[in-house]
Amino acid sequence: MTQLRRVRIDNYGIITQSQRGAMQRTFMQRPQIEAFKSDPAAGVRAMLGSYPQLADLLDNSGQLAARLDIADETNASSLTRPLRIYYGIEPGCNLSCSFCGPRDLEHTGLRVTAERERFLLDQIAQAGTFQVQLTGGEIFIRGFKLFDTLDHTRDLGLTALLGTNGVWDHIKDRHAFIQELASYDNIVEVKVSVDGNRQFHDSVRGSGTYDEAVMTLRDLKEAGFPVRINTTIFKESCTPEQINHMAHLAKEIGANLQAIPERSCGRSEGKTDYELPSPQDLFTYTMMATRLREELGVGISFNFDIFGGSGKNMPVYDPERPFSCGAGLWGFAVTHTGAVYPCGFTQDIGGGRTFLAGVISEESSLLDIWLNSPLLKDWRHAGKSDKCRACSDYVSRCWGGCMVQAYLMHGSLSAQDPYCLKQFKPDAVQE
Repeated sequence: MTQLRRVRIDNYGIITQSQRGAMQRTFMQRPQIEAFKSDPAAGVRAMLGSYPQLADLLDNSGQLAARLDIADETNASSLTRPLRIYYGIEPGCNLSCSFCGPRDLEHTGLRVTAERERFLLDQIAQAGTFQVQLTGGEIFIRGFKLFDTLDHTRDLGLTALLGTNGVWDHIKDRHAFIQELASYDNIVEVKVSVDGNRQFHDSVRGSGTYDEAVMTLRDLKEAGFPVRINTTIFKESCTPEQINHMAHLAKEIGANLQAIPERSCGRSEGKTDYELPSPQDLFTYTMMATRLREELGVGISFNFDIFGGSGKNMPVYDPERPFSCGAGLWGFAVTHTGAVYPCGFTQDIGGGRTFLAGVISEESSLLDIWLNSPLLKDWRHAGKSDKCRACSDYVSRCWGGCMVQAYLMHGSLSAQDPYCLKQFKPDAVQE
């Protein structure tokens, strides 16, 4: 039986992963930590009064039903073990979206062997990783062969998240495929890309792709999968028509909705097919999406959740680093060839700078790169701008925006994200 539940004890307390893949940091004092190490099950039972959600880590007899790891964070420049790895296993794709982020742009057409893929998954697991997000390209173009990869993630005890454009017209027996997919108890979420209503989505991804993606969403939901809609925010999609459509689609299907602005890197660099949203456009999108989230009771997440959003539940896994996106701090991106980057968007960021942190090999393990890469150390210590740190929304409701977007606009990882919406914050919610 796959051990989805995980407990990691470190010098700050514990990090846990529930049966459904939810991760949480619980801070503890040193005496509690030592007591927890000596008897983890008793430690969980003692904490249930304050943290009832930890009951998921125990079996019916009150014993620990989770994989246990102990990590020493003393004098570490980061968490000594990653939590989530974004692994781009598949370079190929059945679509050719002009706004696609960096995806195999350096090694176009280069494939790796099944043995190499298994080696990289082994490296991810051996590093103590809780979760792996499998992405591409488009991983589902493999059809039934994808199950070979999923078998290995399950054997390794890795929780899996899957990303897809939802266009599965090459899978002839969808019912049999989804039924087999549903047999993997380590898959905790499938993310499907939908960028607007039928007319708009088809204009950016290709004719007929909207109906395919929505059908995939419905089929996955019916099969019992937790599903999330990933949507890219363009200037053209910051309209009441598009925002309403996406929120109501998520409500109808029973999916969460995650909205991310287009990044001017990868295939988007220098392109004008679909315009980047301005800060004012993003403000309009965020205000309306916040209202719809409250009205419809649907989970909607976006970068600057400062108008009544869900920031209270933002994860703080590494308390020694400036609060930020998890890129480089508690996870990073691995390409299908084994190249490591702090974030998937840094694979081809332009400007003449490389963000390659290392290449996984027999001589250079994933964990070694995680712990010792000079580039990752610089990334982790870049920090936030003084303006960002002084903001009352920082940490409490906002994680400080995107380091990649800051670098693209200002040439500095420490700069303020140009999409920061504080400048538009209405008087009614000013301090």
